[in-house]
Parts: sequence; C-alpha cells; structure tokens
Amino acid sequence: MENKRMAATLPPFAKEMQSNALLRRGNQTEPMKRQEKMTRIALLDVSITSENLGDQIISDAVKSVLENIFPDAFLVQLTTHEFHFWESWRIIDGCDLVFVGGSNLLKSNMIRNNQWKISPLDYFRRKENILIGCGWWAYQGPPKWYASMMLNKILSKKYTHSMRDKYSVSQLGSASIGNAINTSCVTMWGLSAQHCSEVPKQKAPVAVFTLTGYRKDHSADRALFELMLRKYEKVYFWVQQPEDHAYGLAITDGRAIFIPPNLQRFTDFLKENDVDYIGTRLHGGIRALQCGKRSLILSIDNRATEISRDTNLPVVERGNTAAIEAWIDLPAATDIRLPQAAIDAWRDQFKPLGR
Repeated sequence: MENKRMAATLPPFAKEMQSNALLRRGNQTEPMKRQEKMTRIALLDVSITSENLGDQIISDAVKSVLENIFPDAFLVQLTTHEFHFWESWRIIDGCDLVFVGGSNLLKSNMIRNNQWKISPLDYFRRKENILIGCGWWAYQGPPKWYASMMLNKILSKKYTHSMRDKYSVSQLGSASIGNAINTSCVTMWGLSAQHCSEVPKQKAPVAVFTLTGYRKDHSADRALFELMLRKYEKVYFWVQQPEDHAYGLAITDGRAIFIPPNLQRFTDFLKENDVDYIGTRLHGGIRALQCGKRSLILSIDNRATEISRDTNLPVVERGNTAAIEAWIDLPAATDIRLPQAAIDAWRDQFKPLGR
C-alpha cells in the first residue's frame, strides 16, 4: 500500500506529452501527414500576462487537448488578459480556428474590469472564437445588453462551445447563445474512473495547503491551519498568486514550510511525496488530483461549488471545520463523474480538421 501511494504519477497532460515524445528519437521525427494546406490554430491563452499560476495549469490542459486533436497543426498563443490590436488581429486572421482556453472569463457586465479584454473594436474586427472549458466569473444576473451583444458577435455559431459547468451554460443561454455544452473544466478531463481509483483513500502523513490572498477570512483560514497542524506531521504551503504569500505568512506565523511559488516545483513536490492537499485554490487542488493525490478543495466562490455539483469533485465550504476534519480522519474515495459524452462530442466536431 505504501509503495502504491509513493509511486510517482504523471498528470494526464504529462502522459500525453510523454507519448508524443516517444515519436521522436534523436534526429528521427514522425513526419506530418501530407497536406495541401497546413491547419493554423490560435489559442487565446489565460496564462499569458497572468500572475496566477493556476492559469498555467489550465493552459497545460488546453494545449494538451488541442495538440491531441490537431497533431499536425501550427499553434500560436495570444493573451486574453490584454486588448488585441493590429498584430494580434493579423495573426488571428491567418488562423483557421481560434480557441479561448478556460478560466472564469465571462461576465454579465463586460464593460469594465474584465479578465478577458474585449474592446468595442473587436465587435467589428475579431474573428469568431470557440470556448474550451470556460466559465462565468461569479454568480450574477443575466448578461447585460453589451455583454450579450459582444458574445453573440465574437463567439462561433458554427462550433459548439465547451463550458466548465451547467451554470455557465445557463448564463450563455440567457444571452441567446444555445450552442454550448457542459464538459466540466478541461483540467479535469484526465480524471477518469481508473485514475480516481488509484488516488489514496487514507490520510497521508503530511499535507500541503493553499489560501487565496484576495479573498481573506482570517478566522476560518487560521482554524484550518491549526487543524492541519494537529492532524499532520508536517504542513506545507504553496503560493499560487503573489498576494497569497503575505497572507500565508500572517496565517501560519512561521509554522508552515513554504514551497517555492513555481508550478514545476509544486508538481515535483506532489509527485515525490505522500501528501494530502487541502485549500481554497481550485486548480492547485486539481493539479494534486492529476498527480494522484488525495485532495479537498475549499469553496470560496461559484467555481468549485458549481463544478462539484456537476462532477462530484471533492469540495466543502471554507469554514466547515467539522466536514474538513471528517475528510482528514475518515477514508474518502475520489469519485469524479465526468460528462464524458459531452467531452467526446466537443472533441469529435473537429475530426474533419484534425487527424
């Protein structure tokens, strides 16, 4: 049992990358299929110009999916977090398909404070986009007129959009956009029943936790940390966003071991240690699950709550100390239920352009 727990488990996206790497040995590379026209794809990438390392986890998954569907395509990445102008438009105009990769980019009011930077110029200039694993920013009312107008103009009418939860599908429907389906978050597409069956059920000796510096709750977060100190031999902390660092220091008061704020270091730590994950960072918890680690995500907004409702992702409300303690102490199976038919349907629509 111990050896099974300690076995390094590659995340699904890494397994795909490893499989692709097997095609190359030295100077020998599997040739592209002969094509009269090379497929060109643009990915509007949430990890570019982002201080949130969780966006890198999303980007890893999105790129893995697109490279699997379009193994011979030319892929170029542009940011969602800055406005596009002439050079970006030129690149996008030369692409056959334009994907928008994940995150909570959509809002009911898109006039200001948007993560996805869209200007009125895009209404006249932007090529139609296809969503993959995107979600709604927060619980909000129906999209306002400007958001509805922009989304109806720039989102593809030909292709089906992949949304991360039913709530986000419903919000798009309120904007009269009916070609969207719930596929769950793209970072979860590799969390199959077989993968989940290999995630430990019993408590690990050590734990890593995360907090969210822009959504503080000193009382609940300190109670969480004190509980973890009582339950685990060692407690580690990972910084996913810059403001998490000062907040983590204030909550832990020097009693936690900080993992360097780097996604590769966090991934290596997960693969090399027998560890549980508990925290408010959704994608930190999903990366732990990708690495085969027992994980409990603490809900602080609509994202984890809605995804859990749809997929049975292990989530409890932050501040529910009794539920957190029960999860730590009692055997807990990871039983994620993916909408596989929807995921397959979304992938299959691109078969004529893919392999």
